[in-house]
Amino acid sequence: MTPAVLWLRHGTCDDGLCRPGAHARPHSGLTIGGTVEAELAADQLRVRAWRPSLTVSSPLRRARQTAVLVAARLHSRLAEPIATFIEWRAPRCVLGLTASQYPPEYLAWRGQRAANPDSALPGGESLHAFAERAREAAAIADHLATEHGTVLIVSHRLLIGAVAAHHHGHRRPADVFRRATDFQLAPGRPWTAPIEETT
Repeated sequence: MTPAVLWLRHGTCDDGLCRPGAHARPHSGLTIGGTVEAELAADQLRVRAWRPSLTVSSPLRRARQTAVLVAARLHSRLAEPIATFIEWRAPRCVLGLTASQYPPEYLAWRGQRAANPDSALPGGESLHAFAERAREAAAIADHLATEHGTVLIVSHRLLIGAVAAHHHGHRRPADVFRRATDFQLAPGRPWTAPIEETT
């Protein structure tokens, strides 16, 4: 059975290539390799006869570029970006930095964020807000599928991981964020919620 909603992580971006493990900056665009990953993802979906009626993305540059490439290759209608599908908003103080470069204020906040999920540093998103946004993203995706048929959502690893955590029944913000952080999804790779069998 073909899933109604398929999530796709964007291709590798400049920050992802030059600063592995860093929180990519919003303007970071696809590398040449990321462009190839997006094209290969579309080709693999076509081989599986998976043709989305609609392709939607996060407005962040790397996701939008991926969506444009995939939609063109699959002859899918490209919708306007939806802000709910953006990546977790990391605080400004860590954008583009690797873990060894994190400032003390971020390390201190990271040490207590699970116990205080409503806290956030400037420019950043609290764990509670992120968990709620992931829940909203899943609901929007389901609504789009109801309205348009099969839908492809081009987004980001942590957001897709949080959607997966919600699918598996996790609701506490700290649990959702931990599951999202541990979620493994390579650039240009798809994820879909397991289809429940009916008898």
